[in-house]
Amino acid sequence: MTMGVFHFRQFDIDDRDCGMKICSDSVTFGAWFLPQHTQAHTVLDIGAGSGLLSLMAAQCMSHAEITGIEIDEAAAAAARHNFATSQWSRRLKIVNTDFSLFTPSSAVDIIISNPPFFTSGLIAPDSRRATARHEASLTSTSLFAFARQHLAPDGHLGLILPADRADDIIFEAELAALKLRRFCSVIPREGKAPVRALFDFSPSDGPCASESIVIRDSNGIVTDRYTAIVQPFYTKIS
Repeated sequence: MTMGVFHFRQFDIDDRDCGMKICSDSVTFGAWFLPQHTQAHTVLDIGAGSGLLSLMAAQCMSHAEITGIEIDEAAAAAARHNFATSQWSRRLKIVNTDFSLFTPSSAVDIIISNPPFFTSGLIAPDSRRATARHEASLTSTSLFAFARQHLAPDGHLGLILPADRADDIIFEAELAALKLRRFCSVIPREGKAPVRALFDFSPSDGPCASESIVIRDSNGIVTDRYTAIVQPFYTKIS
């Protein structure tokens, strides 16, 4: 890894100019959510940052046209570069705008987002990092409304959020007529409480599968289960 450049199995990410840097949360979420939807033809990545989830989607979905929506100009430029240097450049594009101003040309199969985590508290002094981390421009309410309007009837919305917000998020999705179809609690270490929750919502009702992923066992060793999930993307797991 060069400074600011992360090497994955099938693509590279340069995030040197982004307000939020690459982290394991997005990889965990993408590796859990995306392989379940390999037949998708259209994907929107809202709050795309440097394009990690979009590139993971391109790796998983061989027929999909993927559009990243990113409000920050520098992050959008980084994503554009990362897309252009990937093997899937013809299927990837970035739009530098507020997602609420974007209207897809037709119903979308998949919407993915690693949205801002924090709804209150201190705002980061770096305004770009603040935009990336706080619900200043992208709220769960606006995201659910967008998904309800633009998802195909059998489409899916994937999200990652703090685990302590899970009940509120599921209730809010219900109000938007989006049904929880898959749910996963992410536990950083055996015996600890979950820190992240992964969601798969759809306008289409049906059974809900629930599970948990433990990243490390009680000795701090990465679990076989977590390794199996992220191995298609990470070059090295430690």
